[in-house]
Amino acid sequence: MHSPQASAIVTNLLALFLVVVSPVWDFFETRTLRAHPSGAARLHYYRQTAVWLWSAAGVACWAQGFSNLVTLRGLGIGTVWLDQHRWAWYALAALLVLIVVVQLILPVVQVAIKYRDRQYLEPKQLESLRSFLPAGTTGRRWFAMLSVTAGFTEELLFRGFLLRYLHTPPLHLPFAWAALISALVFGTHHLYQGRSGFISTTIGGLIFTAILLLTGSLWAGMVYHAAADLSLLLYWRPRSAAEPSEQSAGGAA
Repeated sequence: MHSPQASAIVTNLLALFLVVVSPVWDFFETRTLRAHPSGAARLHYYRQTAVWLWSAAGVACWAQGFSNLVTLRGLGIGTVWLDQHRWAWYALAALLVLIVVVQLILPVVQVAIKYRDRQYLEPKQLESLRSFLPAGTTGRRWFAMLSVTAGFTEELLFRGFLLRYLHTPPLHLPFAWAALISALVFGTHHLYQGRSGFISTTIGGLIFTAILLLTGSLWAGMVYHAAADLSLLLYWRPRSAAEPSEQSAGGAA
């Protein structure tokens, strides 16, 4: 058993890391990767990111307890207003179903049907992320591992740990503000995607929070998050994927 004082110190340090240190580190790390987008550099980035995500998630569970980070009750979140207005639950559920269908299911089906015979696929909307997306078999495997890692750990850290940190004592921010701030912090961890990426991931953070409210736990959001990241492998099949080794440069089409 660890002392409350030790737990409080670790909790504050982890919050500082998520809000300040990690976004700054990621900014410079991804800038370097963008300047030198080789297959080896991408693998290093995937592995390094996976290590810090799992490590931070482990620290969060040690400090706050896993069960306290995955459920509404553990997060100290009440849903009195939603409980009193059942129509709001149905509206929220319908909205989330629509989002999942439009953002995930329909695009996946379209790619599977329309582009099933294409060996290569490089959508223009993903061109800005070329430096970070995998180019070879090894890279795709590591990207898949990172996608599953992000689905689990980022939900635990941003919708679990950080939301709880902001909403419960001593900060005790109103839930709406805690949800917005945690979503914005989540967005800052994706600044390498540019302004549009920051905005879309911030909105995504609010969507994942809505899934938490609707389902009562982080599990559904974790699965959706991982699936959304994994779906990029369907959309992104660059010509450089034919490279025999990840040691060669993968940035050029």
